[in-house]
Parts: sequence; structure tokens; C-alpha cells
Amino acid sequence: MTKSKKELVLTFSIITLFFTSIFQTGCNSVSEKYSTRLDTLDMKLQLNAELLSIDFTTIENREKTIIKQLRYMRKYYNKTYTQELGNNLTKYKGIRKTYSNFIKNYPVVFNEMKALEKQAADLRESVSNNDLDKSTFKQYYQTELTDINNNLAFSERINKSIHALEPEYQRISNSVSNVLKELAQSNLEFSQELKRDSIQNMK
Repeated sequence: MTKSKKELVLTFSIITLFFTSIFQTGCNSVSEKYSTRLDTLDMKLQLNAELLSIDFTTIENREKTIIKQLRYMRKYYNKTYTQELGNNLTKYKGIRKTYSNFIKNYPVVFNEMKALEKQAADLRESVSNNDLDKSTFKQYYQTELTDINNNLAFSERINKSIHALEPEYQRISNSVSNVLKELAQSNLEFSQELKRDSIQNMK
């Protein structure tokens, strides 16, 4: 091979390596950009899961207890309420309403979060398999991001409402329980109903 031919082959090889490098760098850049956006979705979903890590059964049981205690008060407490007791019962009704809203909405927002988790995983798999062009990825990503943000905002409201009520629930619950205990000591009919309810709950 002559010198000129060697130089031509060398030049061609360098050009080929140059463009190959550019192409690979471009692909890596796009891939990293996709990965960063997908990681953002996963982080938001993880935060969402943490916000929804509330014991649903506990709140459900609390709502039932409040309903039952308010019924006891209406049925058996025949004295005039003190201002403190009246205020506590009014707040107790408000807490029950918040718990009822939680019980109604929690399954909806939780199931939606699970669906979004699957969609995010499917999107990552599609990117990994190079099934999406840039425009399609952007469209899917933006839709997923919007849905996750909406779900996350809903979860934040639910979480905040439940945790904000905790100190007040504990205070009023203890107060009303003490009133009912005193009432049961002086009212045989109520005492017997409490025993029946207790036996029924154990079944």
C-alpha cells in the first residue's frame, strides 16, 4: 500500500471514529436526559407512597367509635352540656367528618398512585427498549408528570388533614370516654348496652 493510500485509510478511520463518538455521545446524552426525568417521576411517587402510609383501618375504626360515642351521648346523656363538653362534641363531629372524607377518598388516591407507578415503570421499560422517539417520550412523560403531581397534591391534603387532627382527636376522645364511663356508672341501661356492644365487637 502506498503512502497516500495509507494516509487515506487513516484519515477515513479517524473520521469514522469521530462521527461514531459523536453519535454515541448524543445517544448517551439523550438516554441520561430520559433517565433523569424518569428518576424525577420515581422520586415523586416514592414521596406519594410515604404520604399515604396512613393506617386506613385505624382511621376506619376511629370513625366508627366516634359515631357510636355520639349516639350514646344523644341517647343517654340527659343533662345540660357544659360549654366545654358542647365545644368538644362539636369538634368531635368535625373530626368524624374529616375521617369519613378520608375513608371515602383514600382508596381512590391510593389506587391511582399504584396505577401511576405501573405507568412510570412501563415508560422506563419503553425507554430502555428504545421504543419511543423523543417527541413521543416527551408527550408521555409530561402526561405522567401532570397526573403524578395532581395525585401527590391530593395525598398531601389527605396526610395533612389526618396528622393535624391527631392531638385534638386524642384529647377529645379521652374526654368523651371519661364522660361516658361516669354515665355508665349511674345508668344501668347504658351500662348494659356497653356490655352488649363490647361482646358484639369481640365476635
